[in-house]
Amino acid sequence: MRAGRPAGRARVRAAASLAVAAGLVGLGGASAQAVPGPVSDQLPGQVPDQTSGREITRYDVTADVGVDGVTDVTIDFDFDFGDDPGHGPYLTLPRLQGVDDEHDREFRYRDVTAASPTGAPADLHTEDDGEWLVVRIGDEDVDDVDGVQTYTLTYAVDGLLNPANEQHSGDELYWNVIGTGWEVPIGDVSATITGPAAVEGAACFAGPSGSTQACTSADVAGPTATFTQDLLDRGEAFTTVTGWPGGTFPGVAPIIVDKPDPAAAWAPVSPWGAVGLVGLVVGTFLVVRRVRRTGRDRAYLGLTPGLRPVTGQAPVGPGASGFRDKRAPIAVQFTPPADVRPGELGTLVDEKADPVDVTATLIDLAVRGYLRIEEVPRSNPKKKPKDWTLVSLRPADEALLEYERLLLEEIFSGRDRVDLSDLKTTFASSMSKVQDHLYTQVTSVGWFRSNPKNVRTAWWVAGGAMVFAGLLLLIFALAAGIEWPGFAWVPVALAVVGVVVVVCGSHAPARTEDGTAVLAQALGFRTYLTTAEAEQIRFEEGEDVFSRYLPYAIVFGVAERWARVFAELAAQGRPVAQPGWYAGYYDPLPGVFWASAFASSMDRFQTVATESLTAPTPGSSGGSGFSGGFSGGGVGGGGGGGW
Repeated sequence: MRAGRPAGRARVRAAASLAVAAGLVGLGGASAQAVPGPVSDQLPGQVPDQTSGREITRYDVTADVGVDGVTDVTIDFDFDFGDDPGHGPYLTLPRLQGVDDEHDREFRYRDVTAASPTGAPADLHTEDDGEWLVVRIGDEDVDDVDGVQTYTLTYAVDGLLNPANEQHSGDELYWNVIGTGWEVPIGDVSATITGPAAVEGAACFAGPSGSTQACTSADVAGPTATFTQDLLDRGEAFTTVTGWPGGTFPGVAPIIVDKPDPAAAWAPVSPWGAVGLVGLVVGTFLVVRRVRRTGRDRAYLGLTPGLRPVTGQAPVGPGASGFRDKRAPIAVQFTPPADVRPGELGTLVDEKADPVDVTATLIDLAVRGYLRIEEVPRSNPKKKPKDWTLVSLRPADEALLEYERLLLEEIFSGRDRVDLSDLKTTFASSMSKVQDHLYTQVTSVGWFRSNPKNVRTAWWVAGGAMVFAGLLLLIFALAAGIEWPGFAWVPVALAVVGVVVVVCGSHAPARTEDGTAVLAQALGFRTYLTTAEAEQIRFEEGEDVFSRYLPYAIVFGVAERWARVFAELAAQGRPVAQPGWYAGYYDPLPGVFWASAFASSMDRFQTVATESLTAPTPGSSGGSGFSGGFSGGGVGGGGGGGW
């Protein structure tokens, strides 16, 4: 270090202590009034100098977090060019941060500005490659800026906040104020973070990535938290955690996006690799033959599709059972299969327990009196609803199937009402459990030869292993320099056959004779729902046929049409029962109710409910800072240096 600088830094601390003693630093964030002026106005001995090269001698960050979750950030810092003049400083701000193997967390920046109170060139140059926002400050034609220059960078960013969830009870900003990507040392760091409510807790960490070492100080005064750190070496992070009461930022959630899926480059198979070509053809043939034999549905032969032998009298003879003929005509069914719930039916039809099957189950439970769905009123009653409250009316009982019981228990765990928006980003694991129980249910009643999910998984694992083995063998062959003609195409063929196995895995589950019979009834009922006109609806007066069949219509994707048919009935003056399981904030006028209010609301509820119940839960990356935080463990960060 240069001579005289440490003593100067001690004088700055002493001056600050005198300021506190004199009452210049008050409560409620008034300490900002006692901060010394710009570094350029101070004596050279007051600047903490860590190196003869480039460094940052002061780095002050203020962040104002709005109730909408958008954070307005101002960075005011002094950049010492030392003995290496240049254009100016640069900063890198992360645009994406990994959540899991399939999702990223996104941060959205806007209104980026730069200035230099000391008169240094402060042109703003930004580069956005989708993963990083690179901000360069300075003039491309001026590369001899020297001395200590002050710069101010401002921007707004959305996506930093973590709402209250299972990891932490309150709303939280777990933020890497300084990331590990800085190529220059940084001294005299401070961060002042202000929100719309009183801060409940604050903590900070500094040092190499993963360090749990506390920073120099962390103070709270009303809605403001203030953090400081004396010194950060190159590559060291400064992470702050600021907590507010849960619900301070209503409706704010991490921005979760799908990870980019770059396609791997594959060279076409060369005819020179005879062994590889034969392996590819034979292997593909065997895989396809296997899936055609084990993955085809069985059916009762000699019976009308949808019928089963009389109980206790199974068909006899070699032709009593065989492969299902998909071309066989299906008779229209005016009712769903007996004792078959919508979720079961949806899983049977496409061999998958889709999220929409769970949503249909939720509505079916409401129709059956286990819960009520209430619209959350909006300030403008003319606008469509955007949130709903689920109200428990009676607990799960013996009449429910296991997956139905689990769905109710997971939704109303320890409570009797919950907003749909509160389930977003927290219900994903529960959704997976319900789907697993759906698979178990349709297998236990004998509709599938084996659990469809397990069958697909087994094929996918086998195919993945073949792909991995092929690629590993190819890498070995290339690394070892094997020059056998055409040998490289052998592992390529193995990998391609593995891909065929993975693709065929989607068609591997097979229905039993009973499953095929119920499937025929389900397809016949789907025909009824998709073709029936208003005058063809069969129902007894006062019977809520619309509600009873609505969950099935949702499973088949024809809910809007089903609602439109009953809208026509209501318009004709027919006595259509209005559902008591749904409460909407509209005027239920006769003939208008179905067409203009309920049908539209239910369509939107179905979409929002499916999205809320399946929204991915953010992982530990930026997830929580109070339950075991560390330096560099929050959101944001990035780095910087000089150019």
